[in-house]
Amino acid sequence: MGDSSPSDTTADETQDLRLLRHERISLRAWFLPFAALLALLAGVYLLGGEGSTAAALVMLLAYLSLACTFLPLPTTWLVILAAAPTEGGGLGLNPWVVATVGAAGTAIANMHDYYLVTFLYRYQAVRRIRTKRWYKRVAAWYNRAPFATLAAASFLPIPIDFVRLLAISEGYSRVKFALGSLVGRWPRYLLFAILADEFKLGWQWVVGILGATMVLGLWRGLPPLVRKIKDMARDRHTEKEASE
Repeated sequence: MGDSSPSDTTADETQDLRLLRHERISLRAWFLPFAALLALLAGVYLLGGEGSTAAALVMLLAYLSLACTFLPLPTTWLVILAAAPTEGGGLGLNPWVVATVGAAGTAIANMHDYYLVTFLYRYQAVRRIRTKRWYKRVAAWYNRAPFATLAAASFLPIPIDFVRLLAISEGYSRVKFALGSLVGRWPRYLLFAILADEFKLGWQWVVGILGATMVLGLWRGLPPLVRKIKDMARDRHTEKEASE
């Protein structure tokens, strides 16, 4: 009596596959204002002049605002470069300002993910992930404390894509999503900026961290890509044998 009937299961799947209200948002509503922001930053850069504090800050904001899941640019190296002393090849910016501007840029970049992933959920094949048992378990875990989970994941120096994508999939408030990204990333950037300033980190550290970040990215990204290529080659070989 306690087991779900086939009709109940079908009804649950239909509920999971429905197009949610927040998934009808317009990409233009976000990306047109963002394009205007980039134009404004370019104007500030030109008016401030190359080498000025204003130019350095708008470059920091612009770069970090582009570093999203769909454009996975490394970020730590630039935060360190911005706060590192000028005698070591850095930009010599105030660590607190670097952390604030950097966190704002990352919050903007994470909103790119929100709009793009939400757009992808318009396709039923993508929404089908909500019908998976493992998804429902992790979604229940996340929804116990969504803001704290998102902020903590934004602070920790580990891959946070999963938590952020889960928040988007669950239709978490856009305002709280951006605020959680800001609150979590600000102390992380502040820590890096203060270390760069206090320990007088030079360009060698920036290059080393950039290289380590790229190696880590390749280590994360290449194995799945290689497996995918192998699977495709195996499928083609199997189809060829079947046709013969």
